[in-house]
Amino acid sequence: MIRFYWCFAVFWSFIHGATIPPVKDGEMELKMVHVVWRHGDRSPTTTYNADPFQEDSWTFGGGGWGQLSPSGMFQHLQLGKKLRNRYVNTGNSTYNFLPAVYDQKTMYIRSTGINRTLISATSNMLGMYGQDGYGSTAGIDFPDAVGWPRGFVPIPIHTVDYDSDHIGNMDSDCPRREWLWNLAQQSDEMKAWRRSSSVRSVFNNLTALVNQKWSLEDFWVVPDALFIEQIYFNETLRQKNLWFTDDFYNQIVAVNDQIYMYEYGIFNKTVTMQNLNIGLELLKIRSGPLMNDMIDRINKKSACTYKKNETGCNWINGLKYFVYSAHDETVYSVLVALGLERFAIIPHGYPLYSAAVVVEYWRNSTDNNDYFKLVYHKQSGDDFTVMTNEIEECDRDYCRMDVLEQVAKKLKPDQPIDQWCLVTESSGSYSISISFLSFLIVIYNFFLL
Repeated sequence: MIRFYWCFAVFWSFIHGATIPPVKDGEMELKMVHVVWRHGDRSPTTTYNADPFQEDSWTFGGGGWGQLSPSGMFQHLQLGKKLRNRYVNTGNSTYNFLPAVYDQKTMYIRSTGINRTLISATSNMLGMYGQDGYGSTAGIDFPDAVGWPRGFVPIPIHTVDYDSDHIGNMDSDCPRREWLWNLAQQSDEMKAWRRSSSVRSVFNNLTALVNQKWSLEDFWVVPDALFIEQIYFNETLRQKNLWFTDDFYNQIVAVNDQIYMYEYGIFNKTVTMQNLNIGLELLKIRSGPLMNDMIDRINKKSACTYKKNETGCNWINGLKYFVYSAHDETVYSVLVALGLERFAIIPHGYPLYSAAVVVEYWRNSTDNNDYFKLVYHKQSGDDFTVMTNEIEECDRDYCRMDVLEQVAKKLKPDQPIDQWCLVTESSGSYSISISFLSFLIVIYNFFLL
């Protein structure tokens, strides 16, 4: 009987997050994981005026533009299961790194403030920690009550204001990004590309066919809508839009791919305007905040673990797993920052549904240095692929952390991003915000009185 209770106690502590032995790969020990994923399959977020499939055509996920479909929910359920098989301490996962049962100190899930990313995160957590048979206990981890799905453990998804989310939303309010993009369009390279016969042909033909003109920044609306409509209404699409052909669609996608690259500062040659490297400056806005958010957290984890007298460590000591549930452009921003955008471009111009890029932080117990491993999940159904050696300065699965630090340092905005977004002059003059003007008025009235 004593042996029975001892075995039961060991089992209970195992499944409820007791101390897990360090996860090692030889001399390397896994310390923290960051995941940046795209939401699952969705309806279009908008479309062109003459499209026969307007908002009332989309009824799933609550209906309307930009909503996650049941297919998209399932894609993230499956990704959650894959992540569980890689990281959760089930006894037979790749790395028994996270506790078998959800422990709120080990995880933080951040989503952009959009339905499809929030629900994708919930769906992913359902696959990772919310299935019956995962070891969770009724009455402790979820209600032991009729009507509650057996095994479903609700996990908090955190978010911030969407329009000011410069980390997850690449289209956040940022006057500097728009200013730089306008400069980029005046460059010789972009003007030559825009005037090329193939690009002019696509724009002219599309304008004539749908009776609507397109700017470069809005062009994505057409290929995005057509991509999704081929999934849900392929036969009807071709019957109602007789102009639609696979060849013309591919031409549209090719143009959109190039616009996408230009928006992220990827030029054939360095573009310098107003004494600024336009490509680098665009990347500072689009990739810099996210890359620095990750590296700052990794460095804090390292300092709190290995440096004496480090302060402010309570919040990060137990943290092992940090997620950004976001968009195609968010995943793309990481790939571009690391020089790996080619893996997103082929076969389509942006990361596909439930694509995920994973940055694993490892510590070498021999040389006592920090390393990272880059892992990519290209699309639903795919396995994880280690891509670290595709990075220019990395030649194996593990790469020195200083490589990632240098990338983040190069792309770090010159000032906090909410302030840097207001700088629309190379000389550093600011677009003065309403709040700052209000502050000046208060100070003026104070001294006046």
